[in-house]
Amino acid sequence: MTNDIPNIGKEYIDYLRSKKQNTSSDILMYGSAVYGKVTHDLDVSFIVKEFNSEEYEKIKSATVEFQALHGMELDQEVPYSSKLIYTDYDVECMLRNTPFKKVNGIYVISPIEKTPDFLSSKEMKYRLLLNILTTRSILLQGNKEKIENYKQRAWDLLVRVIISYNQLSEIDIDYFLQLLYRDEKTKQYGEMFLGYKTNMKQKMLDLEEDCERTLDRLAKEGKLEKQSSRKFSINEQWER
Repeated sequence: MTNDIPNIGKEYIDYLRSKKQNTSSDILMYGSAVYGKVTHDLDVSFIVKEFNSEEYEKIKSATVEFQALHGMELDQEVPYSSKLIYTDYDVECMLRNTPFKKVNGIYVISPIEKTPDFLSSKEMKYRLLLNILTTRSILLQGNKEKIENYKQRAWDLLVRVIISYNQLSEIDIDYFLQLLYRDEKTKQYGEMFLGYKTNMKQKMLDLEEDCERTLDRLAKEGKLEKQSSRKFSINEQWER
């Protein structure tokens, strides 16, 4: 998570405050805006203690208004109800239960279905949350220590899911990255798989750096065993 807040992030926070909107939530900006580009809409998510429907509608309205003022396209394919506001309970549920089911003890990553029911489902909401917490984001305001803890736990979960789904006995970082971008079983990739994209070089470099850091940390914790600078064997007891 980077520390520098781009102008668009500062303007967004100022706009919320001018509307007297939620000044106590953890607010994460993710996507292209982190890299100084806003290609379509502004990707932001709030993490709140408790969900309040009236507050949600006000934040949604202010966010839509802000994007309209800046000439952004609104991306509502995934409804705001599935991506704008998460509670701390949502985060804990996602981290403890995962967005993915287990079949015969193995995690299954089901294909994305571009239907209104699937895109507004809890599974989609939690899959997007996992992606938000495992890609570079900017904390516009909030509790940095708490968010860093969420991000570390999200990475732990992601590693376990990829190991399980692909039935790996060892991890090579380059191959692991391929498995984040593309499903070797269904050939789905990008937003149709786990949401990691190859559309920006710096984004790809950041994901690789985060993978390296996570796997090194897991090796220090005894959950993996480091074989070489980019290869690790897996402690099966931890993965399960």
